[in-house]
Amino acid sequence: MDKKVARRTLGALALAAAAVSVSAPAAAQSFSKSEAILGAPSALEALMAQQGGVAVGQRPAIQPASYSYSRPTIVPAILRVRAPEVSPGVTNGRPDVFGTVALRIGHTPLDARWHNVEHAPVTGAAATFAASQRGKDSVERLEAVNWYVNKRVHFVDDSVRWGRADVWSAANQTLNAGKGDCEDYAIAKLAMLRRAGIADKDLYLVILKDTVRRADHAVLVVRAAGHMYLLDNGTDEVLDTETVHDYRPIFTFASNATFTHGYRVHQAPVNLASAEIAPPTPAAPPSSRCAARENASPRTARGIPRCRPRSTPPPCRRDTRGRMPEIGSAPSGREAASIARPFSTRPRWPWSRCPRKRRA
Repeated sequence: MDKKVARRTLGALALAAAAVSVSAPAAAQSFSKSEAILGAPSALEALMAQQGGVAVGQRPAIQPASYSYSRPTIVPAILRVRAPEVSPGVTNGRPDVFGTVALRIGHTPLDARWHNVEHAPVTGAAATFAASQRGKDSVERLEAVNWYVNKRVHFVDDSVRWGRADVWSAANQTLNAGKGDCEDYAIAKLAMLRRAGIADKDLYLVILKDTVRRADHAVLVVRAAGHMYLLDNGTDEVLDTETVHDYRPIFTFASNATFTHGYRVHQAPVNLASAEIAPPTPAAPPSSRCAARENASPRTARGIPRCRPRSTPPPCRRDTRGRMPEIGSAPSGREAASIARPFSTRPRWPWSRCPRKRRA
């Protein structure tokens, strides 16, 4: 009897456990941990549900995890200065690159090295790859050749490879050896782009100064699709020369000319003096007493005192010898006896020596 009751009890418990296991996911979707502990939604959840426009106690359906990957958009942290859309070298036919002005010159110390590699052809697999790019867009050809040379040539300094500095190698020599200096990269790209159909007048070998690394450098600049593009061995990306601000070009070699580079000078405005003569400024009007004497008739002017500057002595203050005593000079002899206050610092005049005018 007891065994039968125990079996029935175990069967009932098993059925109850199965029902709980089936309804557990739905309950998990309807209640949160705070609701399970507190027995009701918390005040924070109620406020969040109100802001989200969801009824209290109603929770959004759980979405299954996605296995698809979307590449995030990367925004550069450094803001770059917006460059002009068209480089000046596109329209004027000169390599005005990196914000400079190209000036044609007749001779440079590197002319002999340039002439040795200027017309050197490219053959073999590199020539086949370049020829296969002829039907593509000009920018696509630049990207393909830039990638091809950067992947197959490893940088080795000339002093290590040749035992001396600044040795320019032909394109076949660099591609067959798989190593070279920065100018070897540029020369190989120039030969391959010529084989790919880019005109010689649009290819420029630029010798420059890298202001960041403080070292000499060489790159290839190509005119294509309304831009002056930079092909550098330091990156597989083809850049517009107007967006690069840490290169200072020195010499540029082309098939038809050689250039050096200068910079535009923006002078401050100069203010020029006017050639017109300014009108004279009227003098200040004299004092009222002087003006009355000058405007009065000779008979009326006798009753008006004379107007003289204080620093000018009257014309009658002369000694008997016909000279004017100096102001501040100490009188001597009979002149000193005529001064009433001999110890005064105020200059005195010998009034007794002053001649008097006789009336006619």
